Amino acid sequence: MANVKELIAEGLLDGADEAALRQKLVEAGASPAKADYELKRLEKDPYASALLRASRRIAKRDWTLGLYGKLAGERAEGLTIPTTDNPQPADFFEQFYAANLPVKLTGLVDHWDALDKWDLDYLDAKVGAQRVEMQERRESEADYELDKGRHRNVVPMKEIIARLKELGDTPSNDFYVTAYNDSTNKRSLAALWDDLGPVSILQASGQNDGFFWLGPKGTLTPFHHDLTNNLLVQVKGRKKVRMVPSWDVARMRNFVHCFSGREPTDWDVEDPALPPLLETTIGPGEAIFLPIGWWHHVEALDLSISMSFTNFAADNDFLSGYPSDSRF
Repeated sequence: MANVKELIAEGLLDGADEAALRQKLVEAGASPAKADYELKRLEKDPYASALLRASRRIAKRDWTLGLYGKLAGERAEGLTIPTTDNPQPADFFEQFYAANLPVKLTGLVDHWDALDKWDLDYLDAKVGAQRVEMQERRESEADYELDKGRHRNVVPMKEIIARLKELGDTPSNDFYVTAYNDSTNKRSLAALWDDLGPVSILQASGQNDGFFWLGPKGTLTPFHHDLTNNLLVQVKGRKKVRMVPSWDVARMRNFVHCFSGREPTDWDVEDPALPPLLETTIGPGEAIFLPIGWWHHVEALDLSISMSFTNFAADNDFLSGYPSDSRF
């Protein structure tokens, strides 16, 4: 059976009462007598007392975070992902950025040449000879995103384009050019930045800001949260974005770093333990603001080309103070 002390410690931190702890031990293989003996020992165990105090502190913190969710639901439009057309920067930063709320944005990049130019043939002609870093063999393991460093490979852009053309409309999550591959791709794909333009809510640095994404229909980015605010801009194809509020971290099964054990299928059944799930779809020329800490799951509904940005015209340093050991 599992380690008794570890089971008890986890139960205490989860706020389990004596009956729940006893059931947990018996289900793990302990005899009822053994379970009763271990629970009796807790009365004089200083470590158990400390864990109980920590559990109460966590419960208080979770209650406080829950207030934000309840209050967000009191907004006139409720807890949703609204759509706003080309907002004034001051309004965007006040209503969404500072409020830690998502928003779908239209009209923000209508002036980009990329919206008309970027397709596979254009990419082939413009940067097809360049060597590009990608993630591949993603379907070979369940934790492909957590272990993404092992899935890196550098190939000519022509090879990626050929694979995308061969797939056509067939879904695949096996290969993807993502922001993680940026250190190589910002140089090799520099010519593509000529087709972009300024974005009113961003602060340009003059150094090819942003991250290039390219993949087939069916690419998935599992539930996670970022350590900065992000702007995801869709150039070609559509992406479905599912989101869960930042304050619902306690219900997102955050097992390591910024990753969640949740899947969209969890919401297929009614469960009061589930946090609210928000959904929207962005298409060419549309963008979505992904606030710091908000959990999001992204699925490509078509062959997809996107750009993402973190260089907002506001403070976006939230990495400072992030726990150095994030094994939960």
